[in-house]
Amino acid sequence: MPLREPLPSDVVVTGCGVVSPVGVGTTAFGAAITSGVVGTREVRRFPTDGYGTHRAGEVLDLPLDEDLPRSVGYVLTAAGEALRQAGLDPSAARVGLALGTVMGTRPHFEELIRRGGDLDGDANWASPHALTTVPAGRLGLRGPRTVLCTGCSAGNDALASAAEAIRSGAADAMLAGGADELSETVFAMFTSLRALAADAVRPFDRNRGGLMPAEGAGLLVLESRASARKRGVPILAEVLAGASASDAHHMTAPHPDGAGLRRCATAVLERSGTPAAEVGYVSAHGTGTPANDALESKVLADVFAGPRRPAVSSIKGMLGHAQGAASAIESVACVLALNNGLLPGNPTLTEPDPACEGVDLIQGDKREAEIRYALNVAHGFGGTVSAVLFGAA
Repeated sequence: MPLREPLPSDVVVTGCGVVSPVGVGTTAFGAAITSGVVGTREVRRFPTDGYGTHRAGEVLDLPLDEDLPRSVGYVLTAAGEALRQAGLDPSAARVGLALGTVMGTRPHFEELIRRGGDLDGDANWASPHALTTVPAGRLGLRGPRTVLCTGCSAGNDALASAAEAIRSGAADAMLAGGADELSETVFAMFTSLRALAADAVRPFDRNRGGLMPAEGAGLLVLESRASARKRGVPILAEVLAGASASDAHHMTAPHPDGAGLRRCATAVLERSGTPAAEVGYVSAHGTGTPANDALESKVLADVFAGPRRPAVSSIKGMLGHAQGAASAIESVACVLALNNGLLPGNPTLTEPDPACEGVDLIQGDKREAEIRYALNVAHGFGGTVSAVLFGAA
């Protein structure tokens, strides 16, 4: 279809909040991901004897309510920062909450078992929707609440769902993103799949050996452009388009032609009227596994074929894989890149794999570049794929 001139989006970002292994808060997080800080370290929370690695992306030194699951605490922390940055009082509007997650509050029960605690007394945390119950109550969120369990693409899916809630008039504003807590179950799962890296996550590197689980939360405040202007608050970015798809191929392996990713990346460009040559940065899924990185590189090389290619990096080399929070945190990275002209690099990339050629990989800690558009892509088990395209304010 012919591309039209990109039009101003009716959904904008006015606030961001982050909890991550490399920093809590957008300022600390942004500084870390553009200076090559690697936040994967020896796990403290549970014993890792018998697993393929003893390292993960663990959030440390964050005071939390011990009566709540850590994932709920991460949501409260990130949401509080995002609301403050947006200058938004939830009691004055219909503010909703859309969260993506893989494990929900299940790791809380793992911790209770390790401590020998009372499982019956915490039965109210048994459902994934519990991830939103306390935040909605404490923050006074009276808009729609949604929990999306679409695997590791869930953060992007939550953002796209929230944007539609704004466009449809179902909410005045939405807190959207994802949250997950480090889990021993996830360690066991990736061990059985032989997907854990022993020492470091090296996306796109010839010597990459797998991923490392991580945790955290990323939340963005979305609202209409008219609402942001009426409130007189700065607009950080536009949410131009979102897309999701299914490979319908395999439980854990991506489609050999990257069919879902190709559909999603193409769809957001077409829906927003954005020429591929105008995209300046792609936040790749980039897990550091042999299968993902080569296939993702091939698809991105095809979608962005031409002399002007976007810069590509995966911050999972610094954070690890934060599961349902991963693409939400990476969306915050896209918003920061659009505002500060600093694109996060691939600091663990030392020897690019020839199988990943065709994409402009950022080597080193960062790249300085003024960009107009940033694309965030994500994959999940079961063949789920998602993409969100952001534009400069």
